[in-house]
Amino acid sequence: MSWTLGILAVVAGALTVLSPCILPILPPLLSASISGGDRRRPLWIVAGLAISFTLFGVIFAFFGSFLGLSNNTLRHAALLILFFLGLSLLWPSPWERIGTKISALTRQIPGMNRSSIEKTPLSSAFLGASLGLIWAPCAGPVLGIILTLAAAQASFGPTLILMSAYSLGAAAPMLLIGYGGRRISDRITSLRRWGALTHKALGALTIATVVALFFQFDTLLLAKLPGSLFVANQIEKRLVEAKPPFDAGNRSGAENAPGAGKKSPYPVLGKMPEFTQITTWLNSSPLTKESLRGKVVLVEFWTYSCINCIRALPAVIRWDAKYRDQGLVIVGVHTPEFQFEKEIENIKRAIARHGIKYPVAVDNDYGTWKAFRNQFWPAKYLIDAEGRLRLTHFGEGDEDIFEGAIQSVLMEAKLLHAPVTIEKAEKTVNVFRIRSPETYTGYNRAGNFFSKEKMVPDTTINYTSPPSLRLNQWALGGTWKVIGEAAILQAPGGKIQFRFQAPKLNLVMKGTEEGIPAKILIDGAPLPANMRGVDVGADGKAIINDARLYNLVTLPKEDEGEHLFEMIFERPSVELYAFTFG
Repeated sequence: MSWTLGILAVVAGALTVLSPCILPILPPLLSASISGGDRRRPLWIVAGLAISFTLFGVIFAFFGSFLGLSNNTLRHAALLILFFLGLSLLWPSPWERIGTKISALTRQIPGMNRSSIEKTPLSSAFLGASLGLIWAPCAGPVLGIILTLAAAQASFGPTLILMSAYSLGAAAPMLLIGYGGRRISDRITSLRRWGALTHKALGALTIATVVALFFQFDTLLLAKLPGSLFVANQIEKRLVEAKPPFDAGNRSGAENAPGAGKKSPYPVLGKMPEFTQITTWLNSSPLTKESLRGKVVLVEFWTYSCINCIRALPAVIRWDAKYRDQGLVIVGVHTPEFQFEKEIENIKRAIARHGIKYPVAVDNDYGTWKAFRNQFWPAKYLIDAEGRLRLTHFGEGDEDIFEGAIQSVLMEAKLLHAPVTIEKAEKTVNVFRIRSPETYTGYNRAGNFFSKEKMVPDTTINYTSPPSLRLNQWALGGTWKVIGEAAILQAPGGKIQFRFQAPKLNLVMKGTEEGIPAKILIDGAPLPANMRGVDVGADGKAIINDARLYNLVTLPKEDEGEHLFEMIFERPSVELYAFTFG
């Protein structure tokens, strides 16, 4: 193993602390560091974290497939430990009594004269180990890349050294965080004066963190944040570019193909759930996890009016064409967000529009969504040939990294015998230019509504648009009825306005079979040709018929300003659901 790889692992570990993975473990790390009396407690906590991270990373990579270990199982065990830590801070008296009894028993055992309830180095290291279990799954992709680098050495030793180097790099800044919290606690006298109250507050914070982690709110938050905001995401991509995917030797033939039959570095995350309560199957007869055994499976949750799903589709369609004959089966699980997305004919039109040829499972009752415990559109789940979950990805982007994982799992199953070129991921949207959020028009989720009249649910109202709108405010004009998930026009001439700042403006709408014409204005003037979206004709009008997402405005690259969008409908019955931006 070269020193370069070791240094790279240390740097990657240090910069992982700058990733969103660090967010969930900060409250318990700081609370434990502050609550203990021993000034060396942060050192023991971080040592336990680093050791557990190293050992479990190696175990997952090399033995996970044989032992059937699951990241989820260890994550839940760690959360249980943190939960009891929070309880001990919030409600100390029962734990003190338990500690007294345990202490009386352990005094009879040589070397066990202090209980784990006390702030001993051993108990601190044990706490750090539980934090390491939570952190390890989150850092899985970087971990997998480093283990792949070590695998080229064909020896356990270099792998352990690389993992230790990675953990050392991560431990150093965490130790600074722990002692930083310690120094703040030492210097703020109010924390000493209100010690009991401080401990209760820290306990409540720890329990709140456990609840958030258990219900995967951390994943939800991270999925909403653009990956380009985090330095570690960029480091992960640099590692992928730096890693030689296979031995560069001059070997040939299926049996000697580089990487063929070797274990994929992606850890086992659990077993594939069954397709549950599927309304109907499109492009395929019904599939089950048993019928797919022996194939590598990519399950993608999507819904056809979702802009993020639409932007992610080209890569998925490309993978289907590229790896279908190599043993990859892609299953698009269509789980609807809006009621009109439950209609089979609408889904069929979307499949034809995008050229989707792989099986699509219509999940109208959310049965499969719940079986996978999914929360996002789009979401990808990569399943190996033995029916085990190996990788998840939520949201857009990182297509090149995910395609590398597909190849890795295919070669592990000996379905792909030689690597093929991975296309570099193209940047489809600049998140830093988008200053307008997804905005719903139905009263269930509506926000920033600024017509002169208050929005009245399920009632026909004559709304008046205001003389001006601020950024991200919207308004209705004319006679509308607002229901739970949409605003429905009741008379001709109604309009909707939105002040936005983004390269593209889209609107999810449903029209009529004959089509509803609508004129589009930008800043009070007809929409110019260089700003027209793909669904706007040469006359500056859009025809709304199918229930889908309509791209109405596409600004020139140099235009980064605010604009007032206005759409005036010639006939009633149009249904407006949500603005999205890209």
